[in-house]
Amino acid sequence: MQFDTRSLWIYLHFPQLQLDQLNIDKDKPLAIVDTKNNQICQLNAHAQQQGIKLGMGLASASLSCPNLLLHEYNYDIEVHAITHLANALYFVCSDIALAPPQGIALRAQNMLQLYGGLSQYWPLIKQCLAQQQVHYLASSAYSIQAAKVLALCKQSLISEKRERIFKALLKCDIAASDIDSKDKVKLLRIGVKTISDLHQLASAELANRVSRVSMSLIHELFGKQAAKVKFYHPLSTYSDYLELLYEVHLSARLLPVLNKCISKFSDFLLLRNAHALSINITFFQRDNEALRHTFNSIQGIYKTSQWLDIIELQLSNISFASPVYALRIECTHYETAQSSNVDLFNQKASHVAALTLLSRLQSKLGEQNIHQLRFKADFRPEQSTHKSKFTQGQRACNKSTNYNNSDGLAITSQHQVMPTSIFADRPGLLLETPEPLTVAVQVIKGPERIQTGWWDNKSVMRDYYIGQSEDGQQVWIFKTPNKQWYLHGYFV
Repeated sequence: MQFDTRSLWIYLHFPQLQLDQLNIDKDKPLAIVDTKNNQICQLNAHAQQQGIKLGMGLASASLSCPNLLLHEYNYDIEVHAITHLANALYFVCSDIALAPPQGIALRAQNMLQLYGGLSQYWPLIKQCLAQQQVHYLASSAYSIQAAKVLALCKQSLISEKRERIFKALLKCDIAASDIDSKDKVKLLRIGVKTISDLHQLASAELANRVSRVSMSLIHELFGKQAAKVKFYHPLSTYSDYLELLYEVHLSARLLPVLNKCISKFSDFLLLRNAHALSINITFFQRDNEALRHTFNSIQGIYKTSQWLDIIELQLSNISFASPVYALRIECTHYETAQSSNVDLFNQKASHVAALTLLSRLQSKLGEQNIHQLRFKADFRPEQSTHKSKFTQGQRACNKSTNYNNSDGLAITSQHQVMPTSIFADRPGLLLETPEPLTVAVQVIKGPERIQTGWWDNKSVMRDYYIGQSEDGQQVWIFKTPNKQWYLHGYFV
C-alpha cells in the first residue's frame, strides 16, 4: 500500500531489544555478543561503566571486565519482541509497519485528529512503551525513511513542522539510511557523507552513480516519492519464546519468568477482548527432550494473576530431568468475553468463585480426579443423579446444553432437570442409602407416591412425606408397602 508524502510517521528504534527481554538482574554488567564477528552489539549501563563499548571484540571485552555476563545474539528473539510491541502499540495506533528486528513505524497522521494533535498523542505512545520497559529512539517525519534516519542518528525529534524536520535531517549521516552499502561507498568517494551533501547533488548525477533501488530510497527520503508499506495485523494465535540467561533447576524459580511471559499473553487477550481456557507451555531442557504441559481453566480468564495461580499449583507437581534454559507459551484457541447487564442481587459472583475453585482443584489434583453430580430424568431419588468427570466440555458456565451419558439418558443442567413444582419438596441433603426411621416424627406434608423402575429391575413403590422431629429438624421420610418407615434426607 502506498501513501502520499503528507502523512506524518513516527519511527521507533530499539537498540538493545534482546537485552531488554532478559529477565535477570540488570545491576550487573551485561552484553550481547554477535557470534558472526565476535563483537559486542548490545550492552547495559553497568557494562559501559566498566569500559565496554559497542563493536568491541569479545577477547578485549572479557579482559576489560572479567565479570561481564555474555549472551549470544538471537535474531528470532528480537522478531518476537517486535511483534509483541506491535500488539501493545495497537491500542493507540491503527497503522503499524514492522521493520524487524529493531524497528517499528507508526502512521500518526490519521490519529492526530482523534487525539487533538501530536502534543497529546505522543505521550500516549511514551506511556505504552514505558509499560513494556524497553529502551528506544524515536523521531517523526513525513516519510518512513526520513524518520528512521533521524531516529538512528539520535535526533529524537517529535514535531509536525516540516522546516524543523528538514533541517535536522540535513545534519544526519547517510550511513543511517537504507541506501545500498555499495552505493554508500561510491558516494563517500566523492565526498558525500551527510544528507546535506546528498541533497546538493542533482538527481541526474545521482542516477548515474547509484542503483534504482537506492535512487527510490533517496526520493523517499526527501519526500518526492511515496513508500510502499505493508501494515501489521495482529495474529489470531499467540506464541512467545523466552530464552533464560541462567539454567533453572527448580520449578519455583520459573515463576518470576513466567510472570513476565503471562503478562504479555494477558495483553494479547485484552487487545482482543478475549478469554482463554488453556495455554501450552513448553520447557526446553538441557540434554533432554522438551517438556510440553497444558494448563487448563474451567472458566475463561485473561488476567495474569489468575493464570499464575493455576500455573503455580500445577508447576509444583512437575519435575524436570535437566535444567530449563528456555520457555515457549502458546495459545491457539480463545473465546470472546461475554458481557451482560446484571442486577446487584444476582448470583454471578458466587458462580464465578465456584469456577475459580474448580480451576484450582483441577490444577492441584488433576482433571481426572475432579467429579461432579449430574442430573438424570428419573424420579427415583437414588437414580436421579450420577457422578461424572468435570471436563472442559461440561463447564458449569455452559448454557442449557444437553449431553448423553453411557446409558443414553438425558443429562441437563441443574436448572433444567424437571419443572420446579415437582422437585420443590426435595431435601438439600440426600442420604446415599435410606436408613430405618428411629425417632418420633410428625408428618407435616404428604404423601407423594413414587412408583417406577419396572423396566430395569430396580423398581420402587414408596410414599414420601415431609416430617419434623421433636428438635425441629425437617426430614424426608417414606413408607414402603410393608408399612416400614425409612429416613432418606434432611432439609437444610
